[in-house]
Amino acid sequence: MLLFVLLTSFVRQSWNLGVAFLCFWLFIENLIYAVNAIIWFDNADVKLYAYCDLVTRVLIVTFVVKPMATLIITRRLYLITSRQSVRPPSKAIGRRDCAIEWTLGLVIPILVAGPLYYVVQWLRFEVDAGYGCRNAPEPSGLTILLLLSWAVVPPLVSVLVYYPHVARIFYHQHQDVNRFLRSDGPDSVSRASFFRILALASIDTLFTLPVGIASITLSVTAAIAQDSFPFYFGWARSHTDWEPASFTQADIASVGTSSVVEHYFTQWTSPVLAFVIFGLFGFTSEARTSYWKIVCAICGWFGWKSVSRARSGPDSSLGSIEFGARAPQGSVSFGLGSQPGIVISNAHAREIAIEGRGENGMGEVKGGSLNEAVVEVALQVQKDRSCVTRPEEDRENAEAEAPAVDATSAV
Repeated sequence: MLLFVLLTSFVRQSWNLGVAFLCFWLFIENLIYAVNAIIWFDNADVKLYAYCDLVTRVLIVTFVVKPMATLIITRRLYLITSRQSVRPPSKAIGRRDCAIEWTLGLVIPILVAGPLYYVVQWLRFEVDAGYGCRNAPEPSGLTILLLLSWAVVPPLVSVLVYYPHVARIFYHQHQDVNRFLRSDGPDSVSRASFFRILALASIDTLFTLPVGIASITLSVTAAIAQDSFPFYFGWARSHTDWEPASFTQADIASVGTSSVVEHYFTQWTSPVLAFVIFGLFGFTSEARTSYWKIVCAICGWFGWKSVSRARSGPDSSLGSIEFGARAPQGSVSFGLGSQPGIVISNAHAREIAIEGRGENGMGEVKGGSLNEAVVEVALQVQKDRSCVTRPEEDRENAEAEAPAVDATSAV
């Protein structure tokens, strides 16, 4: 579902990078949880070392990205309401904003999952029955500062610095917000889309901030229950006997209720947040259009064509051009005689126009529109008809006048 949301062009816009980060990493995190639950459904066997080494660090990245995405979203909404424009004032400011967002959404999470996690990495990884491989930081105060604090600090900055301004502007000046949101041409956004992003930031804050506080509280509670919670165990002790460890359900429960609650709490917040995002962005008209394009593309792989593609051919793009009956006397007319009408199909209209121009010395067509070419053909037909019928009319008038002249002369 999150992949479908990512396919919509609204989510992939440059100013919407926070939502794109959140959707992508939530998808990766839920995929990892699903694979782990299948592989270690009823066992705690230590296996798949390379997979677990990669997965444990990716889970730290997703742990940091979720609160960072909240900060990116609320900061972007703050900038939009402050500048009263979706676009940045200049390219330099736009590049600076982009660099800040990529730093918050990618560079800092990678640094946390890499060197910062290695400082407090207690084991290579641990395998929990029913949950799979997980990261294993040491229970210390430095772990809270280097790892767990990222789930609290960015949401607090969002709530205390950016969110009040955005909510106040959106509530008190909603008409002005709607005006400048639609005044940026291709980058304009509707009020409903702006409200969805604001709602996502609010819900994400409600998820990430309590989860961060709960993670710190439960970690401290579990460490105190084991009578060991120093600020730091030291580099030598943290990186000695570094082999993976496995824990059964009984081992997890023996640590205390807080450990069990922490496992369930951290496991289910991401799927719930994924459903919330799909509910906000997965049923919009743009999203449904993207789904239809995907269905058409898949059908095209198997040689099937949608109704819209089947009807669109070289002869059906412009339809038929029809000239009606001759207009009344004194009005502008194409002079097509008393025929009920002439219909020129698209397939041959341009050929007729070119032939008509070539035969009557009108020059060649140099890229004019099809309607102008047909109109010129009709005017040429009118001219030809007048050239043909006028001598006949003059001869008839001469024959009618000749007897009258003879009778006069006879008298």
